[in-house]
Amino acid sequence: MAMHLANAISYITDEEKTQGGALVGSHNCNTDTALQEMIATKRKFGKTDKRQGYHFIISFKKQEVRPETALEITQKFVERYFGDNLQCLYATHDNTEHVHSHILFNSVSWRTGKKYRYERGDWAREIQPIVNELCKEYSLSIQDIEVGTEEKSLKKWDKTKQGIFKWNHQISLDVEDFISFADNYENFLKFMEQKGYEIQQKNGVTYLKPMGEKRFIRLTDISPHYTREMVENQIEKDNRHKTIRSENRTPRIVRCRKNYKRYIPLSPYQKAFCAKMYRTGQLKRKPYSQMWRYREESVRFEKLQSQYLYLCRNNIRSAKELENQKKDISIRMDSLDEQRHQIYKRRYPHKPALALLKIIEENEIRASYYKKGSSFYAANYEKWKEAAEILIQKGYTVSQITEMKETYQRELAEVTKIKRELKKEANLIDEILFEKNRVQVIEKAVPTIAAKETNTLQEEIIEEKKILYKGGDAEKAESEITAHTDTEYLDNQPVQNKEQNQPIQVR
Repeated sequence: MAMHLANAISYITDEEKTQGGALVGSHNCNTDTALQEMIATKRKFGKTDKRQGYHFIISFKKQEVRPETALEITQKFVERYFGDNLQCLYATHDNTEHVHSHILFNSVSWRTGKKYRYERGDWAREIQPIVNELCKEYSLSIQDIEVGTEEKSLKKWDKTKQGIFKWNHQISLDVEDFISFADNYENFLKFMEQKGYEIQQKNGVTYLKPMGEKRFIRLTDISPHYTREMVENQIEKDNRHKTIRSENRTPRIVRCRKNYKRYIPLSPYQKAFCAKMYRTGQLKRKPYSQMWRYREESVRFEKLQSQYLYLCRNNIRSAKELENQKKDISIRMDSLDEQRHQIYKRRYPHKPALALLKIIEENEIRASYYKKGSSFYAANYEKWKEAAEILIQKGYTVSQITEMKETYQRELAEVTKIKRELKKEANLIDEILFEKNRVQVIEKAVPTIAAKETNTLQEEIIEEKKILYKGGDAEKAESEITAHTDTEYLDNQPVQNKEQNQPIQVR
């Protein structure tokens, strides 16, 4: 249930697109716990099925509005449209030339439990007028708003992914594998049958059916290169290559030696004998390691050592200096975020060329196989050729784009590495401050025994023990009980207190 909402929230709150989370807001829920609150609302009213939420996108024109202003407009739209009814999470993205805002809201009202219904025409009647009115308030041009849901609707039938056609990739792998092993076409079909396929041949066309499926498929539907003639040519070519390779190879004897002992379990007599030896003490079990007892102490020691070394390296003498160090780290992390944002902006105009480079790299090896004569990879060669031609038309070369890609990756990796180190340092400072506050709390919570409390305790003990004595022995019992309780109290005191109270005990 939570998968679609979680994916949508993760996308719209991406730190790289929202200035480290600064351009994120919420309505009728908390920003950090929006997902949990939405799910709790659905469970409260028993509406956890079907549509989970809605996703609106407000897009602004190029270089017309600042990200902070766009976030403010989005906030006002959410307040006017949803009111105090629906839980909503919104964010503004500035990673593209067009600043745009994403609005994700729960499909179930947290107050009434009713589901939100988007009717045909609501966009023109209710949503667009609010957006236009807000844009006029900020002297902006009228914007468009897109409506969608976080649930993916079913697309048209895709014969490569649905139904029986999900076998296409596995079938092509098996065909290529058996072509390399077969001696002729009949042998190839025999291998396919041994793999579990059912084979039929009608009018020179080969049909096969995978295990567990109900329909036969033409072998040529998997790939147009799997006709009988092309498969036979490929088998003949592979056999010729094997013959040449075997003629040029000098035969040699390969010897393999294995040194291992076969495990033989103990007989019942041997088990009884070992048990007797163990009971009489002649056979002793090896002691287990006791390191687990000191694991927590060891971890805490290493933690305190790292904190101490950090304070020494940075010459920090007080908690105020430590807090100033934390503020400095926060400023440096903000500058790194801005630096990374600038790198993304410089890379953005070259994204189409980088996408073409990705296609070229993915199909380069298969295209080389096609150049060597393997017609099976004709489609990959066409993709590789088309991408290379478009790249040249845009005025780039493969080497230039590759160097550009490596440069951007290197710069982003350096920024990420520095930010990771600063994050570790900030966490270490938080641990030190937490340890300081924890020690203060423990010192304040240590109890002290007052003299008044001690006398009260003695009186209670005397009263309880008087009941055990009868008649005229009460006074004697009181003296004995008093001496006994004084002795017990002195035995429980530290050595210094015993020495101070010793004269009193003598009297």
